[in-house]
Order: sequence, then structure tokens, then C-alpha cells
Amino acid sequence: MVITENRHSILSALLAVLIGGYAYGQTPKHNHHEISQAEYEIFSAFIARSFVGKAGAERVAFPVSQIIIVDTTEYDESEITDEMSWKEIRRFLRKQVPSLQVATMENFRSANVSQAALEKIFDLPLPYQLVAENTLDSIIHNIADWPQYYKKYPGAQGFLVLSRVGFSPDEKQAMFYVTNHCSGKCASWSFVVARKERAKWVVVKEVVFGAS
Repeated sequence: MVITENRHSILSALLAVLIGGYAYGQTPKHNHHEISQAEYEIFSAFIARSFVGKAGAERVAFPVSQIIIVDTTEYDESEITDEMSWKEIRRFLRKQVPSLQVATMENFRSANVSQAALEKIFDLPLPYQLVAENTLDSIIHNIADWPQYYKKYPGAQGFLVLSRVGFSPDEKQAMFYVTNHCSGKCASWSFVVARKERAKWVVVKEVVFGAS
């Protein structure tokens, strides 16, 4: 009886190890507590593509000479799921980007359970600043305060709020959420899908969920 119980315990332990090893092999290696270099590379690729040069001027209706980024990641799913469930959002994203993996989307959700502090290690072709949310709150109370904001941050595209990045199991696909707040009609909130090509991250598509 004791031998049988011991054998059962050993088999259970081995099974747990095997299952754990399989799960580890299917999970992206990025530590969700610290923002990885890959995440900064993805953010930088998106910002350079969307807010620099002609693309930036067309997007915000004036030449952009500096980038302002909130210094902490943020993603509030409730802001989106008020109108669409996560299942509907996932279906919509797959329709917009058929190559987007379910695993990437689910890893994105788990990555954004908590916030993380950003560091000034972006690689951008324009000067940029990381600004605390409470600093922005002290300047902007309503729409009439935007001129004061642009006086303090001339040539800014507004201010970006970035989420954490979710990765596919092979770490060659990524997805994050971004909002750009600004005056006029240049505000937007989007999901961004990227892929790794020859050791470099490129934006596949920005799926805009709203703009004003």
C-alpha cells in the first residue's frame, strides 16, 4: 500500500513537471514586471511611424517637434468593453489583422493586469520627455487648458499613454494599446500589432478604435 502510494506521488510529481515545462515552453519569456527592451523597440517603431515628419504633421495637423509620453503604462479595458465585450474586441481585431494570434491577445491582457514605470530608453528621431500623470493633471483640467499645455510643451503631438505589450509564444508578434490625447481633432485610441522581421520590429497595422 505504501509502495503504491509512493509510486502514485512520484508519477504525479513527474506529470506536474512535464506539464509545467510544456506551459513554460508555450509562454513568452518576457517578465511582465519589468518593461523589456523589445517593448521599447516596438513603442519606438510605432511612434516614429506615426508622429514624426509628414505622418506626424498629417495626424495632428501641425509639425511635431517633440514627443510627450506619460511615464507609466496604462490600459483600462473597461473604457472599451462598455460598448464591446472582450470576445467581440478579439473577433474585431482578428478581422482587421487575420494573422493576429489569440495567444498574443491573451498575453496582452495578462501583461496589463498591473502598470509599470517607463524609462527614458526609447529610440526616437525626435526629442522626447516622460511626464508624470499628475503633472499633466495639474495643467489640463478642461479643453480650454490646452493652449497652456502647448506653451509648456511646444511642438508636442499631445501626450501618449502606452499599455504593456503582449507577445505571441514565439515572440515574433506583438500587440499593445495606445491613446494620444490632444486638442482639436487629433485624439485617438488604438490597438497596434507588430511583427519581428530580421531582428527588427515593424508595425503591421494600427487598428483605430476611436478618434476625434
